[in-house]
Amino acid sequence: MKKTKLVLLAGIFSIATIGVAKAQNADEIIQKHIDAIGGTTAWNNIKTLKMKGSMSMMGMEIDMTQTVVNEKGMKMEINAGGQKGYTIITNTDGWMFMPGMDKVTKLPIDQVKLSQQKLNIKMGQLVDKSTISKSEYIGIDTINSAPCYKILITDKDGNLQTDYFDTKTYYMMRSEMKVKNNGEDLEVAISYDDFKKQPEGIVFPMKLGTTQGDIVFKTLEINKPVDENIFKPNGESDTNK
Repeated sequence: MKKTKLVLLAGIFSIATIGVAKAQNADEIIQKHIDAIGGTTAWNNIKTLKMKGSMSMMGMEIDMTQTVVNEKGMKMEINAGGQKGYTIITNTDGWMFMPGMDKVTKLPIDQVKLSQQKLNIKMGQLVDKSTISKSEYIGIDTINSAPCYKILITDKDGNLQTDYFDTKTYYMMRSEMKVKNNGEDLEVAISYDDFKKQPEGIVFPMKLGTTQGDIVFKTLEINKPVDENIFKPNGESDTNK
């Protein structure tokens, strides 16, 4: 009986130890990812980003420019065959003006809140660990033929996302999350590719894969002055000016 109890106790202890090891392993993987893409210090020095590229959607090539001032504003401009539009997100509000619209539309508050994470330049590449409430290693999967560590992340608001990190480079290859839009749960997945090291020391993916189409960035401007008046709706896009 005593031996049986000891075996049972050892089993329970082993399970508990595995749980702790996985938690530590998840945190270590995230930290190695942060180090691989330049480290926290380098990313903290990034105050503005301006990305120019294009998106292929339903056989159409759409030029796009995304400008971000960290924690202040984001503007996404598009040009589809000469038809221009934009989306603006700030700390308090959001607006949209798209081809076919006759005036600027103010975005619903839930959609604004959903998009405000884009104001944190570090958020998209999972550099800011302070936003993480819990991380859990849940196995290995394959993304684009590359074995990846699979990590389940819970943020401070209780939102869940699953991220995949290349076992060799520790670059984040894919991110899957559930978001609410107009009261409905939507599954959103983004894949990352064509990682390029920038002169500022950070590594940035120049290609994103989304359900709408692939986005390829051709140029990336870092810490260049940005006129914050672009985050005010004016009823017309200034894409490619």
